[in-house]
Amino acid sequence: MEISVSMLDGQKLSAKFGEHEVISDQSINAGGDAEHPEPFDYFLVSMVLCAGFYARKFCQQREISTEGMTLTQNNENVDENGKKLFSIEIGLPEGFPAKYKKALIAAVNTCTVKKVIQAVPEFSVEVK
Repeated sequence: MEISVSMLDGQKLSAKFGEHEVISDQSINAGGDAEHPEPFDYFLVSMVLCAGFYARKFCQQREISTEGMTLTQNNENVDENGKKLFSIEIGLPEGFPAKYKKALIAAVNTCTVKKVIQAVPEFSVEVK
C-alpha cells in the first residue's frame, strides 16, 4: 500500500491511501494546534484497534456477544533497560464463557500490527 503525505497549515499533515485520509497535528507545545492526534498517537492506537478486531472476530465465529467488551491499552510502562512495555487488558462482557479466555488471548495475539513490530521491520529513507 502506498501512503502519500502532504503538508497542511501549521504542523498538520495529510496522509492519503486508497479512499482514506488521515490528518495529524502536533501538540501546542510542539507548535501545532492539537486539532488532530499526533503521528505517534496513531501508531499507538493502531495496536489496540487491531487487537479489538481480532477479539471481535473470535467472538463472532463462536456467536459470543461482544456487547460490553472493552480493550484498554497501557503504553506508559518502561522496563529496566528503557524498553517500552505495552499491555492490553480485555474487559469481558457478562456471560463470556470461561473456557474461551485463553483462546481469546491467543486470537488477540495474532494482531497484524503486533506481529509486524515483533518482526523488527527495516526502514529505508531516501531523497528523490
